[in-house]
Amino acid sequence: MLPVYPDVKPNPLQNANLCSRVFFWWLNPLFKIGHKRRLEEDDMYSVLPEDRSKHLGEELQGCWDKEVSRAEKDARKPSLTKAIIKCYWKSYVVLGVFTLIEEGTKIIQPIFLGKIINYFENHDPTNAVALHEAYIYATVLTVCTLILAILHHLYFYHVQCAGMRLRVAMCHMIYQKALRLSNVAMGKTTTGQIVNLLSNDVNKFDQVTMFLHFLWAGPLQAIAVTALLWMEIGISCLAGIAVLIILLPLQSCIGKLFSSFRSKTAAFTDVRIRTMNEVITGIRIIKMYAWEKSFADLITHLRRKEISKILSSSYLRGMNLASFFVASKIIIFVTFTTYVLLGNVITASHVFVVVSLYGSVRLTVTLFFPAAIEKVSEAVISIQRIKNFLLLDEISQRTPQRPSDGKTIVHVQDVTAFWDKTSETPTLQDLSFTVRPGELLAVIGPVGAGKSSLLSTVLGELPRSRGLVSVHGRIAYVSQQPWVFSGTVRSNILFGKKYEKERYEKVIKACALRKDLQLLEDGDLTVIGDRGATLSGGQKARVNLARAVYQDADIYLLDDPLSAVDAEVGRHLFELCICQTLHEKITILVTHQLQYLKAASQILILKDGKMVQKGTYTEFLKSGVDFGSLLKTENEEADQSPAPGSPVLRTRSFSESSIWSQQSSRPSLKDGVQEVQENENTPAAVSEESRSEGKVGFKAYKNYLAAGAHWLVIVFLVLLNVIAQVAYVLQDWWLSYWANEQSALNVMVNGTENVTEKVDLAWYLGIYSGLTVATVLFGIVRSLLVFYVLVHSSQTLHNKMFESILRAPVLFFDRNPTGRILNRFSKDIGHMDDLLPLTFLDFLQTFLQVLGVVGVAVAVIPWITIPLIPLGILFFVLRWYFLETSRDVKRLESTTRSPVFSHLSSSLQGLWTIRAYKAEERFQELFDAHQDLHSEAWFLFLTTSRWFAVRLDAICAIFVIIIAFGSLILATTVDAGQVGLALSYALTLMGMFQWCVRQSAEVENMMISVERVMEYTDLEKEAPWEYQNRPPPNWPQDGTIVFDNVNFSYSLDGPLVLKHLTALIKSKEKEPVLFTGTMRKNLDPFNEHTDEELWNALTEVQLKEAIEELPGKLDTELAESGSNFSVGQRQLVCLARAILRRNRILIIDEATANVDPRTDELIQKKIREKFAQCTVLTIAHRLNTIIDSDKIMVLDSGRLKEYDEPYVLLQNEESLFHKMVQQLGKAEAAALTETAKQEYFKRNYPDITHRDHVVMNASNGQPSAFTIFETAL
Repeated sequence: MLPVYPDVKPNPLQNANLCSRVFFWWLNPLFKIGHKRRLEEDDMYSVLPEDRSKHLGEELQGCWDKEVSRAEKDARKPSLTKAIIKCYWKSYVVLGVFTLIEEGTKIIQPIFLGKIINYFENHDPTNAVALHEAYIYATVLTVCTLILAILHHLYFYHVQCAGMRLRVAMCHMIYQKALRLSNVAMGKTTTGQIVNLLSNDVNKFDQVTMFLHFLWAGPLQAIAVTALLWMEIGISCLAGIAVLIILLPLQSCIGKLFSSFRSKTAAFTDVRIRTMNEVITGIRIIKMYAWEKSFADLITHLRRKEISKILSSSYLRGMNLASFFVASKIIIFVTFTTYVLLGNVITASHVFVVVSLYGSVRLTVTLFFPAAIEKVSEAVISIQRIKNFLLLDEISQRTPQRPSDGKTIVHVQDVTAFWDKTSETPTLQDLSFTVRPGELLAVIGPVGAGKSSLLSTVLGELPRSRGLVSVHGRIAYVSQQPWVFSGTVRSNILFGKKYEKERYEKVIKACALRKDLQLLEDGDLTVIGDRGATLSGGQKARVNLARAVYQDADIYLLDDPLSAVDAEVGRHLFELCICQTLHEKITILVTHQLQYLKAASQILILKDGKMVQKGTYTEFLKSGVDFGSLLKTENEEADQSPAPGSPVLRTRSFSESSIWSQQSSRPSLKDGVQEVQENENTPAAVSEESRSEGKVGFKAYKNYLAAGAHWLVIVFLVLLNVIAQVAYVLQDWWLSYWANEQSALNVMVNGTENVTEKVDLAWYLGIYSGLTVATVLFGIVRSLLVFYVLVHSSQTLHNKMFESILRAPVLFFDRNPTGRILNRFSKDIGHMDDLLPLTFLDFLQTFLQVLGVVGVAVAVIPWITIPLIPLGILFFVLRWYFLETSRDVKRLESTTRSPVFSHLSSSLQGLWTIRAYKAEERFQELFDAHQDLHSEAWFLFLTTSRWFAVRLDAICAIFVIIIAFGSLILATTVDAGQVGLALSYALTLMGMFQWCVRQSAEVENMMISVERVMEYTDLEKEAPWEYQNRPPPNWPQDGTIVFDNVNFSYSLDGPLVLKHLTALIKSKEKEPVLFTGTMRKNLDPFNEHTDEELWNALTEVQLKEAIEELPGKLDTELAESGSNFSVGQRQLVCLARAILRRNRILIIDEATANVDPRTDELIQKKIREKFAQCTVLTIAHRLNTIIDSDKIMVLDSGRLKEYDEPYVLLQNEESLFHKMVQQLGKAEAAALTETAKQEYFKRNYPDITHRDHVVMNASNGQPSAFTIFETAL
C-alpha cells in the first residue's frame, strides 16, 4: 500500500484575519501560481482538521449508531435523516442568521430607490434640502448594495462547506459498510449500485444545504414584501401576489413530475452503464465472436429509452426556467392593469418601487424556494437509498480466538450451511474435520461440489445454519480468482506489513516470482495497473500466494492456487511453498491436481456439499479407491450442480470483471515512486489520463451545436433569443414612458387649473398587454427549442462515441482502464444529458438580460459609457485571470475524484481477502486519504469561485453607485421614469451579472465533457467489420494457420512478446466472461439458435443438469458477471458458447484450469469429437489434458524451444517437455508416456484395416491439434 500523502501546504485560511476571510485575500498566492504555470496536486492546501474524512465520518457514524439502537428500543425503523440533523443542526442554524440579514437588506433597497425617484418627480432645482436628502438616500442605497455583495458570498461559502462535510461523512460510512457486507447482502446489491451511491446520491447533499434555509426565508420575505406593496399601491398589489401564489404550486408540480422522470431516467441509466461496463470488460470476447453489431443495437435501444425520458424532463426544466424568466413580467402586468383599471394614476416612483420589490422577492420565491423543495425531495430519496444500504446485513465480526495454551487449530463439526436461506438444499451438509498445525488438508471434488464454500465457512463468510466452527489463529486466504489492487507489486505482497528484506526474498523465491520480477522494468516496484493490467494470470496467482505467505499467519486457506500455473511451476509452488515454507502451519488446500495428494496429511472428498470420504492417502490406497472415479458421478458424468434455488443470491466469488473499477489518473500517489516507464514496461502500461489544457475552442461549440440540429435551426434559435430579449426590455420601457407622459400631462394641467387629466388608457394598456404576451410566448418557445437541440446533440455524440469505441483496436482497452472509458459514458454523457443544456440556457438568458440592463442605462444617461469602458476591461481581465486558475482547480477536482471510486471498487473485488487479513482498518484509512485529497481540490474549487464572485459584485456595486450619483448630478436633464428604469435595472444586475459569468465559466467547464466525448469519437479504427469481397459461404473448409517467423508485441513501442515464432495465434481471454442477463443470452446473445441446439451444447459440456435445476432453466438471470456460478462452471459456459459457434479454429486458453480432472477429461474428449474437423490450439498447464495432441509446442520467454509430436519429444531426454513430464512423478510420467506412445502409433502406423479410412479422413481436412506450452520458471 502506498503511504498516505504527507501534509502538503498548510491551509492559509487557518490563520487568516477577518478582512482576508471576507474578501478571500488569502487565496491570492494560489492565483499567482496558477497564473504562472499549471497547478498540480502539490499546490493544493491541506484539508482543515475539522474537514478530515476520518473525523467527519466517525462523528456521523456515532450519531447513526445511536439512532439505530434507539430505533431498536422503540421498535421502529431507524431514520438516517434524524441522525444527520442531530449531527449538524447547530452549525447550520447559525447560518440562518446570515440569510435573515441578507433577505432583509434586499427589501430595504427598493424603499430608498423610491425616495430617489420621488426627488426627480418633484424636482425643484432651488431646493437644497431635498437634494441633500437625495444624496443621503443614494448613500444608503449603495451601502445596502455593498452589504449584499459581501454577505451573500460568505454565506454561500459556509453553506457549501457544510454540504461537503455531510457528503464526505456519508462516503466514509458507505465505504465502511461496504467492507462489512455479508454475502447475502452482496447478492442484494451490485458494485455498480454502491459506486452509484458514492458518485451520484451523496452529491445531492452538496446541493441541498445551499437552498435549505430558503424554505423558511421564502415565505417570510413574501409576507414582508406584500406589506410594503400594500403601503405603496394599496389593494391592487393583491392581484400580483395572487399570480405569484398560483405560480408556486405550478412550479412545485413541475418539480414533482420532474423527480418522477428523474428516478425513471436513473433506472435506465443504471442499466445502460452496467451493460456498457460488461461490453468494455468483455470486449475481447465480443470482438472475437464479431458481436459488435448486436451489442451496438442493444445499447442504442437502451439509450433511446433513456433519452426519451431525458427529453421529457428537459422540457419540464425548460418550462420551469422560462416561467422564472417571465413570471415577474406577468406579475407586474397584472398588478398595474388592476391598478389603472381601479382608477389610479401611474407614477414613476410607484412603478419602479413595485418593480424592484417584486424583483427582490422574485429570486427567493420563484427560484430558491422551489429549488429548496426539489433538492430536499431529491435528498430524501437519496437518504432513503443510502439508509437501505446501511441497513443491509453485516458479516458477524469474528475476532480470531487465541486459545489460552497458544495452540492453533481449525475444528469443524457437523456444519450445515446455505448460501441462500430460501433454498432447500444446503451448500454444505454435515461436514466435520479438524486440522492441527503442521497438517495439510487437501479438499478435492467435482466442479460445484462446495470446495470454495468450505473455505468460506472457515473464513466466516458463509454463515452456518448449524454445527460448530472454531478457528484459533490468524488466517491467510488465497482466492480462486487472484486479486491485485493498483499499487506496486511489492505493496501487493507486503499488504501493510513492514518490509523485511530477508523474509521478503524468501517468500519471492518460494512463490517462484523471482524471474518474473526480473523481467519487469522496475522489478517489484512496477506499478500494477487497474485490474492488474500488467501481470499474467499465473503471475497474479503467485503474487496472491506470496501475499499470504508473507503475512506469516497461522492458518492458510488456499483456493486452487495451482490451477493458473503450469506443471513445473505448480510443482515448485507445492514443494517449496506449501510443503516447506508452510510446513508448521495449518493448511487447507482446494485442488484439482491429484498428483499432490500423496503429500497431504488428510484428504477430504466433497460432492454436492456432502463429505464422501475422508482419510489419508495410504488409507485410500488400501481401500482401493481410484481418485479419478471418485470425481465421477453415478452416470459417468461430472456433476456440476450449484446450489439450486434462487441462484442470484449465491454470490460466490467476485470475478474480476464484475467490478468495474476506476483507476486513478496518476499512477504514483504523491510519494516519489518513479512514474511508470510507459514505453517499455508491459504489454500495455496504463497511460496517464489526458487533461486537456487551456480554453475550450470555438470548434467544440460549433461541433456540439451542429450535432444537435441543422444550421438553419441554429440561426433561427439565435434570432428567437434576440427577439425575446427585446420584447422583455420593451415591456418595462413602455411602463416608464407611460409614467412620464402621465406626469407631463399633470404638469401642463397644473399650470391652469388643478385637474388630473388621464392619458388614453386603451392605447397604452393595449400595447402593454401585447408586449407582455410576446415576452411570455418567446420566452417559452426559446427555452424548449434550446433543450431540444442540446439533448439531441448529446444523443448523437453518444452514438458516435460508442460506435468508435466498438471499432477501436483491443490495445486501446489494454491502455485505458475500464473506469476511464466508463467515466466518459457515465459522468461525461451524464453532464451532457442533464446539466449542460440547463446551464447553457441559463447562461443565454442571463447574458441577454445583462446586455439589456447595460443598454438601458446607456440609453438613459449616454455619458455612462465613459466609466463603463474601464469597468468592462477590468471585468475581462479579471475573468481571464480567474479562469487560468479555476480551470486547473476544476480539473484537479475531477482527477482526484476517480481514485475514490477506484479504491472502492477494487476493495469490493478483494473483499474476502481484505477481511481474511483483517485489513479493513488500513483500507478505510486509504479511502479517507483519497477522500481528503479530493476535499482539498473541492475546497479550492469552492473558495476560488467565491473569490471571483466577491470581486464581480464589487464591479456591479460600482456600476450602481455611478448611476445613482450620476443621475443626481445631472438631475436637470433626465426625467423620473428614465432614472427609475436605469436604477431598478442596475439593482437587478447585482446577483445576475455574477451569475451570468459563473454560468459562462460553468458552460466552458462542462464543454470539457463534450471535448472528452469528442476525443473518443475519432479513435484509431481497426479494420472494417465487413470486407467488400466476401469469402464463399462455406469458408473456411479447414482451419489452417500458417505463421512464418512471427515477431509480436502488444503495442508499437512495446517489447516483443513472441520472437521469431512459427505457427502461433493470439489467444482468447483467460477468464471466463459472462454477461448479466439470462443463461440463454450468454450462450446465444442474438437468438440465432433453437432451444434444442442450446440444450445439446450444454449437455456436451456437462452443464445440462445444473441448468435444469435452476428455477428458470435457460431463462434464469445471472448475477452480475455470472458470479452465481463457480469459476469452473463459467468456463464450461464459455466452452458451450464455442461449440455453438462451430468455428474452424478453436483456441483454448487454459479453458479447464479450474475444473476437476474428471470433468477436464470429459471436456477434452468432447473437444476431440466436436472439433474433429478443426484446428484446435490448446494453451494448457495440465500435461494429461494435452498429451494426445498431434503436435506440442513449448515456448519459453516468447521463443519457440521445441515443436514436435509428444511421443517424439518424450524420446529425447534433453527436451524441456521430457523434463516437465518427469516433474510429475514416476507413475504419472509413465502413464503419460504410454498414452503418447499409443496416440503416436495410432496416428502414424495405423492397422492396415484402417488405412483407407485414414486416407479419406486426410482428404476432408485432417484435424490437427497443437498445444502451446509456456514455462514460467
